[in-house]
Amino acid sequence: MYFIYILVIAVAILTILAAIALVFGSSKSEKAHSLWFLSAAIGEVIWAVSIAVFLSLGSGDFDKSIAPSLVNGIYIGAILMDVSILGYVSWRYKLGKILTSIFLIAGIGLATILVYDPSVLYSEIVLGNGTASLSIDMSKGFYYAYEVYFCLLIPAFCGFLIYKIGHTTRKKAKKGYLFFLIGLAVAGLLSGIFDLLMPPFRYDLIWIGPLAIGLIILGFYFSILKFKMVNLNSAWLKILSSVVLLNSAFIIYFLIFHLIFSALFKVNSPSFQVILLNFIMIAVVLALVPAFSEIANLVKSLILTKQIDLPYIVKKLSVADHKKLDLKDVSGFLAEHMHFSYVAFLVKGKLFVADDCNIPSDIIAKISKLPAPTHGAWLNLNSIGNEALKDTDITRIAILTGANGEMIGQMIFGKPTSKTVLEHRDLVEIQTIVSLMGIIIEDGGRSKS
Repeated sequence: MYFIYILVIAVAILTILAAIALVFGSSKSEKAHSLWFLSAAIGEVIWAVSIAVFLSLGSGDFDKSIAPSLVNGIYIGAILMDVSILGYVSWRYKLGKILTSIFLIAGIGLATILVYDPSVLYSEIVLGNGTASLSIDMSKGFYYAYEVYFCLLIPAFCGFLIYKIGHTTRKKAKKGYLFFLIGLAVAGLLSGIFDLLMPPFRYDLIWIGPLAIGLIILGFYFSILKFKMVNLNSAWLKILSSVVLLNSAFIIYFLIFHLIFSALFKVNSPSFQVILLNFIMIAVVLALVPAFSEIANLVKSLILTKQIDLPYIVKKLSVADHKKLDLKDVSGFLAEHMHFSYVAFLVKGKLFVADDCNIPSDIIAKISKLPAPTHGAWLNLNSIGNEALKDTDITRIAILTGANGEMIGQMIFGKPTSKTVLEHRDLVEIQTIVSLMGIIIEDGGRSKS
């Protein structure tokens, strides 16, 4: 189980990093309000780390000496976290200030009693080889009071969140708070089961509560960024947020991996070698992501024969080196991805087309003399003749213009390979590519000259 305890601690650390980023990224008017979020994160760290370290204690003298402090951290950290969440969602309201103050005073009272006399909570701390547990004493009533405290506190901040959602005019902020409400309700239910109801009978599952709460807080921080609820202006705050989000993704992956591994192989925790192999495979996959993305885009562009994958074509043309551009290669590329039998370029009387296409020189001469259209990009082909067009499979010819609108050549299209009739959307997309090619050819010619 040491692996899962490490995950709990990692989530807690990321939670406080997210809270720090939120505080420093908030505007001056929001900064004081964000301190409640930071306080909740501090409470979550105390709670989570205390649980993870406590559950991993052995039976040595040092373990025995720190165990009572860790127990205090477990129960006091949870109080601080939940009161701070209540303050974060309700402090702007008069009733919220009153209830937060009441719960804060009551929480301080419970914490003081626990620190002064730990026997009100437990009769014995049972330590073993990573199997620490607590013998909770229900007879003195403290644990019942602790349960009632949270059974009142959790509905309180959920209720204020519902009220906040109902009175928030910004749709994006409403979505962010709705995610927080659903997450807290689910995490609150898990915490209620594994951290309140089960500990008197089974103590080794209390790590589920802080892990769930930590992931929800991280998720809420992500929604704050996604829905622009705060502005992260400085570069280091953006870097910090990137670190938090990327590591959150890793943690979620390893949590899923741990659950699947434990279920398949019936073991409590994967070995170090298995974890190391996972890290290596993740690194390999991340290194191959650009290649996978390029292959996926290529396959998508080729198999979507009923439409032109305009973003992929524009991307490939934009990143090409215009100085070394081979129009014959571009001809083949565009024919393949625009789904024409061929696409040719006629620039300064010279034809550039893939090797498997041959247009007679007399037709090329006629195309060169075609007058520029008064409107749009398409040339009038009546002077070429229907027989010549049929023999050469020419269906359309567009004018190529530079950045200043000067004519620099023509772009010739063969038969569509997937459609008999081009729709308006197809023509708009084709004209976009024609315009881009005109600028690219002009830019390439200017660079060579």
